[in-house]
Amino acid sequence: MQGLLDHLDLPILAFVTGFAGKSLLFDHAVNAISRFDMFKGIVLISLFWYTWAEAPTGELPALREQRQRRLVVILIGSLLLGALSRVLQLVLHVHQRPLLSHLGLPFPVIDFSGESLNAWNSFPSDHMMIFFALGTGLLSINRTIGLLSLLWTFVFIGLPRIYLGVHYPSDVVFGAVFGFLGMKLLLALPLERLERLVGTWRQAHQGLFLALLYLVSDQVAHLLGEVRDLAQSSAHILLGH
Repeated sequence: MQGLLDHLDLPILAFVTGFAGKSLLFDHAVNAISRFDMFKGIVLISLFWYTWAEAPTGELPALREQRQRRLVVILIGSLLLGALSRVLQLVLHVHQRPLLSHLGLPFPVIDFSGESLNAWNSFPSDHMMIFFALGTGLLSINRTIGLLSLLWTFVFIGLPRIYLGVHYPSDVVFGAVFGFLGMKLLLALPLERLERLVGTWRQAHQGLFLALLYLVSDQVAHLLGEVRDLAQSSAHILLGH
């Protein structure tokens, strides 16, 4: 599989890295966009909360309640698909990140530390999988917001990570496909009972419900960064490394 993907990935990477170093300002801007969550998950979670709070003219309260229940399922589903992407990175063993693969390509100098980039496998992109899933879910509720989410994910999350050598193009493409299909599959399931349970619990615990919803949305926005760091450091301690 790696050989087949290399035939697709390497020409694209060779073309993209041809622009590296031509403009320090451009390289710095791409680096900042790729590193800072304010350009990635925070934008997309802001669109989630916009979709949650919008009040279209003439929308009945029951329809608003139904929309918000579905958004809870979409958010939790995005989080679970993000976790699945990490499992896939562990078990597929397709290829290392381009930066660590000694390809001889002049990737821009970046601020990612070697420790922050897992060395085992970069396929599929967890960023693309979780945020394309979220965008696909939003698309099912608000076409404009959903399309904006998907476009933002591709342009401001996927492309910079290819340019910087953090991911191969195939990582990004398959991450997007897996996120899209995973959310489509989730939304095709009979979830009415689950949504009713969410609505009932929300009515009984309004404050706690919104606090937990914000907490989950914050973790999606930051791709579970602190949770992963805590789990990794705890594992090192427990395993004696």
